[in-house]
Amino acid sequence: MMPFMGHEVDWASSAYEAELSLQSQCHDLVLLDFGCACLDSFDLLRRYRKRGAQAAVVALIPQGLFASPMVVLDSGADDYLMKPFELEDLRARVRLSMRRPQCLQGRVALGNLSVNALDHSVWLDGLPVSLRPSEYRILIALVNEPTRVFTRSELALHLDGQPRVALGNAVDVVVHGLRRKLGAEKVVTVRGVGYRLCQSA
Repeated sequence: MMPFMGHEVDWASSAYEAELSLQSQCHDLVLLDFGCACLDSFDLLRRYRKRGAQAAVVALIPQGLFASPMVVLDSGADDYLMKPFELEDLRARVRLSMRRPQCLQGRVALGNLSVNALDHSVWLDGLPVSLRPSEYRILIALVNEPTRVFTRSELALHLDGQPRVALGNAVDVVVHGLRRKLGAEKVVTVRGVGYRLCQSA
């Protein structure tokens, strides 16, 4: 075990070590490197989820490895960070994942809005809603913590893994798309701060 940001870290340097470590199911957070040649990361992640493990999984993805990082999310990861990245970006991602009371597992219903994290489906008034990947990721962040106000910078983490102020406008565009598809009242603007999910959603 090694310390990192006050956490105990279990480091695996081979596929065998990673498998043994994940079988313990005692982790609060898993960082899975999809650029590691010694791992079949997809297979490892699928087996981990199949065992019913519910720890948050953050995928570390080399630039250009996949056409879309959604393939990693569809395989069971909760979040991702593009490589190369700054250590502060990793710290921010770990803090963000660790303070979630519980990552979405299965179906969550909030009023007339329903989200199924297993197949990434969203339903409103019993009807399916088609969301862009960016819209879905922002919605997941809001649903995970429905009473919390997110700054634009925090929500930007869910767009491309980089907490850049410049992405604030992109967050506004995504939120506009969510409001258009789910209803303007679903995402509340907290003036001078950011956004939160409507608590009566």
